[in-house]
Amino acid sequence: MILQALVKRYEDTKTVPLGWKKRAVSYALDISEDGKLLGVLPLEEEVERQIGGKLKKIMQKREFILPEPPVRSSGIKEAFLCDDASYLFGMDEKRGKEKFEANKKLHHHALENFNCPVSNAIKAWFSAGITGEFEQYIGKIIPEKEISKASFVFQINGEFADYKNINMRNAWNAHSSVAEENQNERIRCLVTNKLDTPERIHGKIKLRGGQSAGSNLISINAESFASYGKTASDRAADIGKYAAFAHVTALNDLLNDEKQRKFIGGDTLVYWTEENSRVEIETFNNYWDIQPTENDSEKLTTIIEKIANIRHFDIEGCKMERPFYLLCLSPNAARISVRFFYTATFGEIINNLMNHYRNMDIVGDNIRKFTHLPHWIILNETTSVPKESKKVTPLLGGQFVKSILSGTPYPQTLYNAILVRIRSGEEINKTKAAVIKAVLIKNYNEVEVTKVSLNKQTSNKPYVLGRLFAVLEQLQYKAAGGGLNATIRDKYFASACANPSSVFPTLLKLSMHHAAKLDNSVFFEKLKGELLAKLDAESPFPVTLGLDDQGKFILGYYHQKQDFFTKKENKTEDESQ
Repeated sequence: MILQALVKRYEDTKTVPLGWKKRAVSYALDISEDGKLLGVLPLEEEVERQIGGKLKKIMQKREFILPEPPVRSSGIKEAFLCDDASYLFGMDEKRGKEKFEANKKLHHHALENFNCPVSNAIKAWFSAGITGEFEQYIGKIIPEKEISKASFVFQINGEFADYKNINMRNAWNAHSSVAEENQNERIRCLVTNKLDTPERIHGKIKLRGGQSAGSNLISINAESFASYGKTASDRAADIGKYAAFAHVTALNDLLNDEKQRKFIGGDTLVYWTEENSRVEIETFNNYWDIQPTENDSEKLTTIIEKIANIRHFDIEGCKMERPFYLLCLSPNAARISVRFFYTATFGEIINNLMNHYRNMDIVGDNIRKFTHLPHWIILNETTSVPKESKKVTPLLGGQFVKSILSGTPYPQTLYNAILVRIRSGEEINKTKAAVIKAVLIKNYNEVEVTKVSLNKQTSNKPYVLGRLFAVLEQLQYKAAGGGLNATIRDKYFASACANPSSVFPTLLKLSMHHAAKLDNSVFFEKLKGELLAKLDAESPFPVTLGLDDQGKFILGYYHQKQDFFTKKENKTEDESQ
């Protein structure tokens, strides 16, 4: 399913023809029509990139559409029109001459029927042999440490020898066709269902965090991964050359496009639409920004409210029935792991996103300026202090994003991680409370206590106990004149949340001493009495609370605390005392 979708993506765009590839090139070899080296030209360009939420200028290698290079693991494998110093100048102590001769043979064979300034210059360059002319540019134009990694392309009379040159294009296409015809084996491709030449080794995919040379999505790299009698020397699957080329090209294009690629911790999410429609992509990007700054909160809120209030079938010209694809990938030692692949209509994904934002909607704590919480902030709350994305459990990011976009229950590991952070003594802020509220709605079908703000009518026992704990803590704080370094929250909260019966009798006794220190404790005593009246007189405090009830306890505590912090003009005269 993944490969079929990527092949369809390639057919919708066809950014690179079959047998060719976009390649970043370091330098150009400026040669004359008689094959003499006139100079070496750096090909780096200054471009603007979004880095860390800021637009920065960086130097980047220039991209050309060039023949797809061979997969090099061992042996001599020459490349057409673009290669490294060992194949172009023989700069390899052990096999430099052999590499140069192999490359010479390839170019003379591919260009033998072409007579033009570019083809003649390249043939003359190789016919001259290893001259050593290139060495004068080492250290001046090309740093010595870059020689082994640098790639070179030919330039003749200001024209590059790449896909744009019709003779180079025809020469490579003709050479590739002959090479393919010489392969007798034909298979029924599992992706296209057409007869094709099998591809044993698929192209490399440049994924952030993966190997610098690129990683494989499909491969056999050890006998332990083989099955059905196949070995590591066999092809991984019956996939033809066309499908192998198409899916690798499409995926690399998506990974290179900042508007169709987002980072989730160590994972990378790519997404696209059928028929390469950009309007849905732009709309998706407008409010599914993985790492907005707090200054973007107002913009994010405006967009979300706009989407929530307009009709389902008309969002900025989008077709809600258009298929939308999401693929989350993770780097591995040699291959790429698929975190998830999800496809639905654009309308379904928008609807799932809106439901997620509604689930997470909760009264603010005046600390986070985000009205709608970006998921990177949520994931960071699962880590220890300081909050850093690199500490997030590797699998959690992909699982959480999938649950948002597919509308499935949130990962239990997210909920458990938040509970662990709270039990360890961390503050119960808006983000943690929002996660608990959302999980209770989605995973436990809770509706009574999962309101945006305080529900004073409910008699749900865990929720009421959470409220009661907040009242007892506030009473202690007021009795001490606000000068406490630590409250009952620091000492008793974890036990009260999990085992209420072991803690609340003690807390109620302490509250009597705290109330005695206040000149006016009527408000707190009245509220405490109202909450106790909502509890079962015979067994008001359960021995234990399950995970869902612990969430309700925490939510009750958070709602009550925020109710205390509302502005005085919104309170009654008694409540403001």
